[in-house]
Formats: sequence, C-alpha cells, structure tokens
Amino acid sequence: MGDGWPVAAPLSNVGDMTASSTFDVIFVGAGHNALIAASYLAREGRSVCLLDQCPTPGGWVRSEELTLPGFVHDTFSACHPLFVGGPVFAELGTELAEHGLRYVQGEVSAGASFSDGRSAVISTNPDALSAELDCLGEREAWTQLMDDMSPHLCLVPLMGMDLDSPEAARLLRGLCRQTGCSLPFASLLNGSGCDLLGDRFSSEELIMALLPWLLHLGLSPTDAGGALWAALLMTTLPAGNPAPVGGSGRLAEALTGLVSAYGGEIRTGVDVDAVVTAGGRATGVQTADGEQLTAIQAVIASTTPDQLYGRLLRDAPGIPESTRAQARRYRYRRGCFQINLALSARPRFADSRLDGGGGINVGRGLTELLTSVRQAEVGLLPGYPSISWHEPTAVDPGRAPAGQAVVRLQVLDVPLHPTGDAAEEITVDGRWTAPVAERFADRVIAEAAKHISGLEQMVLARHILSPADLARTNPNAGPGDHASGHNALSQAFTQRPIPAHRGGYATAVTDLYLIGAASWPGPGVSGSSGRAVARRLLNRPDSRETPRKQPPTRTMGSRSVDRTAVTFPSGGASSAPPP
Repeated sequence: MGDGWPVAAPLSNVGDMTASSTFDVIFVGAGHNALIAASYLAREGRSVCLLDQCPTPGGWVRSEELTLPGFVHDTFSACHPLFVGGPVFAELGTELAEHGLRYVQGEVSAGASFSDGRSAVISTNPDALSAELDCLGEREAWTQLMDDMSPHLCLVPLMGMDLDSPEAARLLRGLCRQTGCSLPFASLLNGSGCDLLGDRFSSEELIMALLPWLLHLGLSPTDAGGALWAALLMTTLPAGNPAPVGGSGRLAEALTGLVSAYGGEIRTGVDVDAVVTAGGRATGVQTADGEQLTAIQAVIASTTPDQLYGRLLRDAPGIPESTRAQARRYRYRRGCFQINLALSARPRFADSRLDGGGGINVGRGLTELLTSVRQAEVGLLPGYPSISWHEPTAVDPGRAPAGQAVVRLQVLDVPLHPTGDAAEEITVDGRWTAPVAERFADRVIAEAAKHISGLEQMVLARHILSPADLARTNPNAGPGDHASGHNALSQAFTQRPIPAHRGGYATAVTDLYLIGAASWPGPGVSGSSGRAVARRLLNRPDSRETPRKQPPTRTMGSRSVDRTAVTFPSGGASSAPPP
C-alpha cells in the first residue's frame, strides 16, 4: 500500500521538537518512501523535516493488536519482497538491522488453493519448485518464458528510476527496439496478464498462483500492461515473500529510528494545508494552524495528483490548466476489503504445503476470478470473492499466543461504492456501512472455510477494514483504492500519475516532487520512488557540499543488536527485482 498524507490532527512529534522552521528538505507525509528518502538525505548532511497526519510515521506500513491482546496484525501491508530484493535494502539493510529490523520467510512464497481441493505451490526451494512444475506439466513452458524474458532484464533498473531522465529514456528506447526476440517488449507492455499466462500455461493451478497478484499492483487480470507485471512476478516470487519479524510495522519503526539517528525531525499529527511557492518554485509549506516552514532545497509530497493540485497547490499560480485537468481526472478503480483474524489454533489447508506461510490465492478458479473482478468494477459485491490469504504466524509464531495464530484475508475485487450484490443477499445503497461490511466479511470467511476445515470455529475475534475505512484512514486511497489509483497502462509507466509528469517525480512546480504509490513504479513496499528522488537531490549540480553525518552513539542496554538482515529458514536470500 501507499504512503500517508497529512490531514487535520493535533500537532505532536517523534523525538524532540526543535524550534527550527527552516530545513533543506520538507516532506508532506511520512510513509515508507518518505522515510527512505529522508534517511538518504539526512545521512548525507541534509536537514529534513517530515510532517504526517498520524500519531506514528509509516503510512500504510503498520502493525497493531487489532483484535485481542497478544495478537499482532498487519494493519495494511504485510510482505515486503520488493523491498528486500531491491537496492534500498542492499544499501540501508545493515543500519536498519541496528534499529531492530529482521526479516523471516518460509519455503512457501506463493500458492493457490481451490475449493475442489486442487493446489499449486511456488517454493523458494529450487528443487521443490522444479518438482511442482513437473507435477503440473509446466516445466518446459516455465523455462521458455523465463528465457524469453532474459532480453528484457535491463528493465529491472528502470523500476528505481525517474522515467523522464535521459538514462531511463535510453533504456526504454533499447527495450522498444528489441522487436526480433520471441517476446517483444511491446507485447508485454500492451498485453494482459491473463493473455500472457493463459497462452503459456495450461495448468489453471499455476495460473492462479500468479495471476491474482496483479490485483495487489492495482491492475485487473485483463488490463493492458499486466503481461509485463505478470512476467516480473514470475521472476520475483520464487525468490521469496519475506515479512519483518514482529510485523510489517517494524520496517517503519526502523526507518524512523534511522532518520532520527541522523538528526532528521519527524512531526506527526500535522495538517499541511498548502505548499508555498514563490517565483514558480516550492519554498516551503503552511500548516492548517498557520505555521510556515521553509524548504531551502525541495518539498517532497507523498500524495496523489488530485490531492496535490486540488488542495496543496490549489492557489499556486502558473500551473497549466491542462495539468490541473489531468489531475482532476486521475482514476481509482477497485476497493480493498481486509479481515484480520485472531485464531485459537493454526489453520490447516488440505494441501499441507500451503501451511508454510507466504501469500496464498484462495478461490474457485480463473473464471470466478475474472467474474468477481468484473462484478466489482460495475459496483457489485462479488458472489464468490477472490481471497489473498496470509498467515504470519506460520513463520513468526511470536505474533500470537502459543499455539494460536493471526491471519489476514484481503479481497481486492470489491467495489469502491457498492450499488448491488451479485449474490442478491446483502442490501446496499452505494455505501460501505458497518452492516454491509459485517455481512460481506461473513461471506469471505465462509468462502475461506471451504479451504480451511473448521476455520469459522477457530475465530476468536476479527477486525474489518472496508474501502470506506481505508478512505477515512488515508486520502491517498481516494474512495478506498489500496493502490492509490488505477495502475493499468493508461495510468502507468510514463503516464503515471498523469501524462504531464512523464513518469518522473518532478511536478509542475520547480523543486516540488511527488513520491509514493501514485508515482512510478506504483503500489508496493519497495522504497523505489523515495530512493530515486533522494539520489536526484543529492546528485543535483546545485546541491550543497555538506559532510555526511554520523549517527550519535546509541546505548542499547543489555539487549544485543541482531545484525542479521534476513533470516530464511528454508531457502536462499531473496534476489528479487523491485517492480
């Protein structure tokens, strides 16, 4: 999920508030991308200040005891394969480990469970994955598709680049020239995930272990642009699906500690009312209580284009009307419905391999997936929702009392505004009211129980997050879209978030940058946009030459510092590219 964006709340802070109102860089929002950018900048001597609405930083990277004491749930995001496999973790991982961050994963990265008992498992163990492909009759097709992707490996660095940079333009031109290969880049860019996987694989089990992951990235199975993401997921998932020990929020805590250690300032509960401009450039921000903070070098906003141009820059002169019009037409597509369960025992699938953690796609098959997505897009509650199942306690048992478990069921094929029910059982009026959410949660759990024997009897407590809850929690969700905006080809790559930005992070105002899920490469915990903007500011010719800061000496007491960046009980370290 995306980064937080400030809305009215009482002023508070993380760490000691200083009297300073002038900083090199000011951040509007303190989600994970902002924290990552601030870490790089503060480490190199820049003074940074992050402002956020929530009582704690991290945006959509948070863990809480949502149901019962002792049951630690991921409020929003859960697994971080793109982050662990990307450059941010390679560069900051050792320092983050000093702030308590450690990752864990089991042998199962992903999988599919069908209500009729069929299944598929994508394992981090190469021998186990090979055996599964043989069992499904897909080894040759898998190998061929991986070979066909090899000419496009130069795409991987693009995932962390500003697409309007000369370097990115050269890479894109090179990709587009590769028309002689068996899988041209243009066909990946314009094709859908359903077409690519359906053409290559005959096993519905394998297709369903991969295809529903596109929903996490803000695409439907039939959207243009999905073929490329599906192929990248194929190369990424076998490397693993790691999660922080203790919950997703541990990443936000470690990043907060790192920013603070380098002298960065984080103020929470702050409503940023506007970005202040002068002479066509961003010079600071103004809060709702009238305080003005000055930015010497840049302002970086973790938001969406409609919020950026419609509120933060509502009175800024000189912005082309065409840019404002593009921002007004920024599109949100589907909602996110999430249930966190506290269970009295570990849940068990009919295929015991699926009990090993990772993300499991639970449903009735390809036809039902396509049907439920279409139902959501026309405003209907799906009759047979597709479920993303994740049990953190499979690899991190300390997140629940001994012998018990926490599970997250995420449904990404629900309408933003329900106007009907495909099953004709729930009365709706266009709103996600509490009764509608409760009844739909009953349907989701009943559907999951077809895969987990006795599930309904194991539920001790549940916490529901509907699209309406998501919208109230974070304006970046718009009306409840976890991807901070539709991510198909019409609103991706050089069109993300709007054509006027050309796939870059610079906005219509000089020295104002936009990062987060609404920017390239889109949703997911990777830190790509935060790192890219920090590198741009540090490498800018007019960037001041300041000495790199050293963090103050920290007293860790009697607790030893675990410097293990990632723990893999059954497999190898992740080398996944960061989409």
